[in-house]
Amino acid sequence: MNKLTKAGLAAVSLLLVIALYFWQAGFRSPKILAFVAPLEKLTIGAVLTPAANLLVITQEKGYFRDNGLEVSLKFFPAGPFVVEQLRAGQIDLANFSDFVLSSEILKGAPSLRCLAAIGAVDMNQMLARKDRGILQPADLKGKRIGVARGTIAEFFLGSFLTFHDLRLSEVQIIDLIPPDLPAALADGRVDAIMAWEPATYEILRQMGEKISRWRGQTEQKFFMILASTDEFIKANSEVLERLFRALYQAETFIKNNQDESQAIIAKWLKIDPDVFKADWRKSEYGLSFNQGLVISMEDQARWMIRNKLVQQIKMPDFLNYFQVEPLARVVPKAVQIIIPKGVSLAAPGQSESGKER
Repeated sequence: MNKLTKAGLAAVSLLLVIALYFWQAGFRSPKILAFVAPLEKLTIGAVLTPAANLLVITQEKGYFRDNGLEVSLKFFPAGPFVVEQLRAGQIDLANFSDFVLSSEILKGAPSLRCLAAIGAVDMNQMLARKDRGILQPADLKGKRIGVARGTIAEFFLGSFLTFHDLRLSEVQIIDLIPPDLPAALADGRVDAIMAWEPATYEILRQMGEKISRWRGQTEQKFFMILASTDEFIKANSEVLERLFRALYQAETFIKNNQDESQAIIAKWLKIDPDVFKADWRKSEYGLSFNQGLVISMEDQARWMIRNKLVQQIKMPDFLNYFQVEPLARVVPKAVQIIIPKGVSLAAPGQSESGKER
């Protein structure tokens, strides 16, 4: 190879290196650029259950930080506690069940907005003491049943009783927060409970064969949602898009790495992953905004009105409390609902991942 040929090859190589540098500098993704700017701080309150897995895995895998967010996750025993924190301004976003949102709207919560569902979940169980003569659901008549009132467990307790030809008036409801349910059942203050993991795990660990156990939901799922105030949403449009990009990454990770995802949640909850694998298989975890959410909330509202748990007697239009735009701009395929006029599913020049096309 002569000197001229070698010089030519060197020049071509140099040009390729320069071209690659400018290509990377000019076309890097929004995700990489997020490292340059200061991280936006967010506080998210959530219910302590395996159904918070999308939030936990987004945090554990670093997807929040990858998208320019510094997120603090705070966990509470039940949805009503999360709502209180949102009202008090202690958290920016709230993760709780659609039942809690339905209840809040019926009670009058004009500024509360649902941003998305992060899971369609089946996780409630009915557990009862065999030594109290409860061997089948009909034996619950006249018994004391512990449940966290104002939560999705209360709704499914009502549904469970109806399914087995019992009425709420035929049992005694004892209001207990989820962490207190295992001890209350163990020491006999209640005869049965309707609850979710990790409370149900603790009961079965303590009492095992002494417990009668039934699925609490009879094939009907509920939705775990993300909500915030209208004021926060309007002031943080770009931040919410970053949030949904991060959550979408976690959704993809969960779908492709089931075992690792379950191991992360098991370590976080300090329980064996086998405990919640059955519930995990029955549930669907990921971002969505579909008609099923509306149907679920309307069903819950009818139940609350019928049982006089709220003063409201008219069904609200739940669409007035939905804010679809942040999710729609990032993952348009996740939004499968009647969209209010003027709402665009995707911002110009953006794909489902939120990156520029």
